[in-house]
This record gives sequence, C-alpha cells and structure tokens, in this order.
Amino acid sequence: MGVRKYWPALAERASEDLFAWSAFVAQTEFLWQDTALVQDAVAWQRLWFELEIINGLALAQWEDQGRPDDWSCCWNKDYRQEAAALASELVAMLRDADSSAS
Repeated sequence: MGVRKYWPALAERASEDLFAWSAFVAQTEFLWQDTALVQDAVAWQRLWFELEIINGLALAQWEDQGRPDDWSCCWNKDYRQEAAALASELVAMLRDADSSAS
C-alpha cells in the first residue's frame, strides 16, 4: 500500500477503539519531520497535540475504571466522534507524496 493510501486508511480505523487510537497517535507523532509528506510542521504539531490530549484523557479514564477489557461504550460515547474528526483533519494535512516530488 502506497503512502497516499496508507495514512488515510490508518486514520479511518484510528477511532474504532482506544487501542487503535493510541497506536495512530504514536505512529503519527514524528511524521511532521517528513517534509515530503508534511508541508506545515507547526500546524501539524499543533493539531497532533490535540490528538495526544484525547489519547491521554481516554487512557486515564480507562485506567481509572480498572482497565476493562471492553471499554467500547465509554470510548464511543466520550471520544470516538472527536477522534475521527481529528484523524481526518490530520491526514488532510498530508501532501500528495507523488506531486511534491516533482
């Protein structure tokens, strides 16, 4: 899967649950350093920090509730919608790697 398809596909699945979200946040943390993909590193980092806030809040709540195996109800109610919007917004900031190479 090419870069242009990889990140949007990953972002689409990122809000499915807390663990998919945590993985997405971790995988995108340093993506701003790839100038072939990210044109505005400052904007990327600013937006990524919002992803990290959601991640931290959700993980803290999950831990406070005893790390239940099925936490989907809380995730879906409190975090999923905002996480999906942020993931879409972050991926929209990616350059088309093919066109930026020219």
